[in-house]
Amino acid sequence: MTTCGLRREAGYTLTELMVAVAIITVAVALAVPQYSQWQAQSQLRQATSEIATHLTLARMAAMNRNRTVDVTMQNSGGAAHISAVASSGASVLDEDLQSKGVSLVGSPITVSFSSMGLRTSGGTGIQTIGMCNNYKLQYSITIVPVGKVNWSTDPSATSCP
Repeated sequence: MTTCGLRREAGYTLTELMVAVAIITVAVALAVPQYSQWQAQSQLRQATSEIATHLTLARMAAMNRNRTVDVTMQNSGGAAHISAVASSGASVLDEDLQSKGVSLVGSPITVSFSSMGLRTSGGTGIQTIGMCNNYKLQYSITIVPVGKVNWSTDPSATSCP
């Protein structure tokens, strides 16, 4: 027995596909700004951690070489640049950070470590270095007089420009 009528083919109609595409478009449009901000925050975190690590390495180089090491950090070409030189004139490090959109507050900044690993610049209190991104989010790097380096999300340094 056959029935009279049309057979319906399996598949999706053009209207169903258009609705699915519209939903995906709205979801992507809502997610892109959040992703951009998350990526900028991640780059700021990476750059801050990297500078804190370089400061610690410069402190260790000062103790190993039994010489004073001066570390200079500055904004250069849209990224932060860090260099360290021992009192003998030997270069300890010279590096551009790869994180774009991250800048140092109050650039250029100099931190000096003695042969004993003590911080000899920035007065007798805690020296604080601020880092900002394009979204005005700020992280801080602190160096205590005994030379220990830490970083945090606390924006206690000078505010972002």
